[in-house]
Amino acid sequence: MSKSVYIPLGGGIDLTSPPRQMAPGSAFYAVNYECPITGGYRRIAGYTKIAETLPGSGPVLGVKTFCNNYIAIRGNGDGTASIYKCPADGHDHADGGTVGWTLITGGDGTLNEARHEFAEGNFYATDAKHALYFVGQGKPWELDTEGNLTELSNAPSGAHFIAIHMNHLFLGFEPGSLQFSGVGTPNAWGADTDGAGEIGVGDTLTGLLSGRGDVLHVGCCNSMKGLYGTSAQNFQMKNTLPGSGCKAYTLQSMMEPYFCGDRGITNLQASSKFGDFAPFQAGAKIEPLFSEAGYSCHVVASMVSRELAQYRVFFDDKTGVYYSPTGATTVEFLDRVMVTDSSELKSGEEVLLFGDDVGNVYRLGNNAESFNGEKIRAFIATAYTDLKSPDVIKRFRRAFFDINNTSGTQIAIKSVLDFGDYKNPNQIRHFANPTERGGLWSINKWGEFAWSSPIMAIDPVSLAGSGESINFSIYSDSASSPHDVFGYTINYQPRRMRRG
Repeated sequence: MSKSVYIPLGGGIDLTSPPRQMAPGSAFYAVNYECPITGGYRRIAGYTKIAETLPGSGPVLGVKTFCNNYIAIRGNGDGTASIYKCPADGHDHADGGTVGWTLITGGDGTLNEARHEFAEGNFYATDAKHALYFVGQGKPWELDTEGNLTELSNAPSGAHFIAIHMNHLFLGFEPGSLQFSGVGTPNAWGADTDGAGEIGVGDTLTGLLSGRGDVLHVGCCNSMKGLYGTSAQNFQMKNTLPGSGCKAYTLQSMMEPYFCGDRGITNLQASSKFGDFAPFQAGAKIEPLFSEAGYSCHVVASMVSRELAQYRVFFDDKTGVYYSPTGATTVEFLDRVMVTDSSELKSGEEVLLFGDDVGNVYRLGNNAESFNGEKIRAFIATAYTDLKSPDVIKRFRRAFFDINNTSGTQIAIKSVLDFGDYKNPNQIRHFANPTERGGLWSINKWGEFAWSSPIMAIDPVSLAGSGESINFSIYSDSASSPHDVFGYTINYQPRRMRRG
């Protein structure tokens, strides 16, 4: 008697559960796929290069979107760096127009040749005073909406991190010093300045993030701390998470602070509730990617996509992790990420940027279908499922995959029986057919769906052989728009009980 079972896909990769205990929809591997909050797996969007390569030498030292301009910093090869802007007006791609990077000048125009961090805000009563502040182990700088660049000459030099909190400009120094300007005066510093001051952190400082509840989160090498209060008269530094540190350049806000520690991705809410215990971490299932024994590469940058509810971490070998509440997957770029930024244009459109190691700036997403013109190789190996009967040998007949693939991408699907046991026959690779997608009346836009077409394709895959369990590998290599794989229905016949 034939039976059928539907397996919804999703949940991301699971590197900690025994293979028999993994959720059927989860994955052993998921490279260049992501976990949408709506379920299933989606091939990631790509990225596009912005204008030409930045002048100078070495890696990009900082990127930011500000006042409808892309901002980038690169070294000059002599210990100094320069800052550039490029308009985000649709004429900013390397092959899309003549507008490119323009040098921003002001003061002596000389920045320190080091990685720069940014903070955007307003210390004054009018919107015209909105400005961008940044620092790179030298003096901090201010860039206003008119394009005026000013060095904050009264501020101390040497800070790695910067934040705007409670109308103070905060500078974080790696050895453990947190210094802040006078109230509403970002260039007023020193012991004789009203409202300015310094707080000793007592640990190596790794990041600053102004959060909800009027708290400044202070990431440290061996702890997480929080600065409470409104001014120098009542500031209090408290240990919010002792014994669990934050790696540099990983502290981001996704409603709650997210960061990477020695055991991988976590958030402050879960860590405060359960302590420094790996099973309760947000990224517990991918902890081996971050442990020294399992992964020798270093975290270099992070960002948040609020549009996709994703926290993204990047390593120094062109790989990274996309984490969302529905699961985590890995990515493998063709270009090396060095610095990142998550911002918005004035229209509210999200802008995700990264700078590489040879002076190029890229924009992630924004309908990019490739890695700057090169194909995106994507792969999933799903968990095995025994269809809730591990002691029964089954004859597998056919699987029907729910796929949204309107771009013409060739998707290869192949099954494997019984955890790859060599005694089982090698399965035939199946290629899913691209289909035009239908739409819903009064919901979908004209020109973006096909008449008389289903809103989701159901693609059949022929199977052969018998076994206790089965999994599927899904592969694509294309420079076309992303596709979704939501799940599959599998047809089978129970045969006999497993014998020894």
